[in-house]
Amino acid sequence: MLGPRMMGAVDGTSGAKAGVEELPLVDLPLEDRVRLAHALIESLAVEASVDLVHIKGYATEPSLYEPDRASTDVDVLVRPAHVDALVRALIGRGWRTVTTFETGSVFHHAMTLWHDQWGYVDVHRAFPGVGIPAEAFFERLWDEHRTLRIAEWPCRVPARRHQALIIVLHAARDPHRGAADVAHLRSVLTPAEWDGLEAAAGIAEAHVSFAAATGHLDDWAAHPEHDVWEVMGRGGTRVELFRARWKASRTAGERAGLLRSLVVVNRDHLRMQLRREPGVADVARELGARAGDVLRAAAGRRGGAAPSTHDAG
Repeated sequence: MLGPRMMGAVDGTSGAKAGVEELPLVDLPLEDRVRLAHALIESLAVEASVDLVHIKGYATEPSLYEPDRASTDVDVLVRPAHVDALVRALIGRGWRTVTTFETGSVFHHAMTLWHDQWGYVDVHRAFPGVGIPAEAFFERLWDEHRTLRIAEWPCRVPARRHQALIIVLHAARDPHRGAADVAHLRSVLTPAEWDGLEAAAGIAEAHVSFAAATGHLDDWAAHPEHDVWEVMGRGGTRVELFRARWKASRTAGERAGLLRSLVVVNRDHLRMQLRREPGVADVARELGARAGDVLRAAAGRRGGAAPSTHDAG
């Protein structure tokens, strides 16, 4: 087993300094690479005195997902005050920023980094659908966190009921696999565990997002956020999502940000779509596509796809 403190010899970041002969790069299967990335990130976080919990994917008890469910990246939820320290530690070990908190998703909740050997990590400072402050939500998870061995390395993860809560809240904005994930949880959790899950959602003030994921969104039809979760759940257009977010906005600052998003292209996401640095012509085409979406919506036709809600989960 290659422990996290030995991984530098594989990625070339520390082997020479330690006086160890550099090993050749190894083409690992995706699952092994993601599991090892969990272990390495945990090791870096401990060294940097960063409080975090690994969420979703291989950081979840296997029974809470359908069998053979695969994961393609690492997700961590970080104590908000420790986010900068973790990002510095990751960049110091070769990760590069792909999207920032502002460009990662419409919720501004996570940023994505990439490492040429270890792949993607999504660093969450909050979790969409949670109503209480991010620091308070993290503290809830931290108070009950436990250890799960990933790649034979002890990684900090939420308690079982909070793992289930994360799955349900993520399902609320995943029109492709969300319903199946929730159905599976219903089949494996006992009635008492489901009651505990609902209680945890209530404490987190995640009533609307939890209802959206569990088929009860109509019970919250009068809530300002109803339309946001309705669009998220079925996968609506960017115009529909804009209208829903406008309805849910509570301050002049939020609405000013929404108006700004109409005319400022998210270059990080455009770069990901194009797989290259976007040029002036690419930005112009994107702005033209947005204008077309607005005109089609005004004419009563469906606009383009909604902006990404990628975690940045």
